[in-house]
Amino acid sequence: MAAKELNISRASARLNISQPAVSRQIKDLEEELGVILFERQRDGLTLTAAGHTALAHAREVLRQSVAMEESMTAFRDQAQRVKLTIGFISTALPGFLADGLRRFNQTRKDVCVQLHEMSPKEQEQALRDGAIDLALLGDPCPLLADTYRIEPIRKVSMAVVVPADHGLAKRKSVKLEELKDDPFVSLHEKHFPGRPEMMSNLLDRAGIEVDVVSKAGGLSELLGLVAAGSGVALAPADLIQLPHTGVVFITLRHPTLTLVSSAMWHPDKESPALLELVELLKTSPAAPEA
Repeated sequence: MAAKELNISRASARLNISQPAVSRQIKDLEEELGVILFERQRDGLTLTAAGHTALAHAREVLRQSVAMEESMTAFRDQAQRVKLTIGFISTALPGFLADGLRRFNQTRKDVCVQLHEMSPKEQEQALRDGAIDLALLGDPCPLLADTYRIEPIRKVSMAVVVPADHGLAKRKSVKLEELKDDPFVSLHEKHFPGRPEMMSNLLDRAGIEVDVVSKAGGLSELLGLVAAGSGVALAPADLIQLPHTGVVFITLRHPTLTLVSSAMWHPDKESPALLELVELLKTSPAAPEA
């Protein structure tokens, strides 16, 4: 301030401290630096060459201090935000997850949501390891309810997926028994626990046995195998939302099966933000089906 005003009286008034205190601070600084910063004159102060250099450095230090303060703002905001990590299967994102997250982000600016696409088995492991807070994994095994909270999000019917050149491809609906002579593609138990057993139960209800020629590790892989002519498949009807060139979805008329797409989390990970998001997911518009 003394360098700006070049007057002890005006500097002390601006700083709201006494003139002797200003003079003492200038003298202490000069002694510390070992140079004379000001020439004292009857009508005020004049900066020496050393004073001009010191002033330039002081201004740079001040500028750097302000820049540092501003750069820390993002880190403070990040530290104050709640982190919510979600695992999901591919059909959830274009189905209910995108809409629910859009509405959630409009009101919860304090929450940072991170998404990780995973198979149901990977989500189960991630929940156990604490790597995710919320799993959106389709129809979970009932035994998981002993450890986790499970909340139904969406009901999805089972459909039949056939190659585009299949003899039944132009049909709107079929009975499962009409496919008894076709090879089948299934989801692998390793990645989708309970899905092969679910398919087996459905085939038993139809009173038929089929030849499962291939097992897919993911939903897109399942569609790819069907498109390649490896066989037909039973899949959730909302799978139609994924790219599916070369395949056709047909409504399964008999026997019917409704899957429950669910959210799952450990009670220790429960938070107001998590519960709010789950409620929004439950009210998202229904996704198109076959």
